Amino acid sequence: MKISTRQFGEVEIDEQKIIHIPLGIPGFRDQKRYVFLQKKETEPFLLFQCMDDPDLSFVVLDPVKIMPDYAIEKKDLEKIVAWDLENDELSCFVIVTIPHGNPEAMTANFMAPLVINNRLKQGLQLILQNSSYSHKHKLLR
Repeated sequence: MKISTRQFGEVEIDEQKIIHIPLGIPGFRDQKRYVFLQKKETEPFLLFQCMDDPDLSFVVLDPVKIMPDYAIEKKDLEKIVAWDLENDELSCFVIVTIPHGNPEAMTANFMAPLVINNRLKQGLQLILQNSSYSHKHKLLR
């Protein structure tokens, strides 16, 4: 299937790679279908592109690339989803904010990661409670 995106233009999408976010992302509760897009020149960043709105996308990053000991607790997920947390392969991403005209000031939200269940192709934005992680972690120092 083809989708039109603001960042990448028209893109062919494998429907098997669509991630469903049943609860939506805070602020975007009605948009529930997303796909990861990446260009070699933007690695290690990916675009989490909404399938339902070509103008909605999030720059994301694997948090371990910045903070190797980054981890979320399974107990935080158990309260929200009925996934098989012992056997399902999960991926985690943080949303990056890049201020217009000032990319050196980019930050990432380590306090509210996107957690993706790769088997089910489902995800959510997990808001960590009582976390020492920042919602504005500076990526460049």
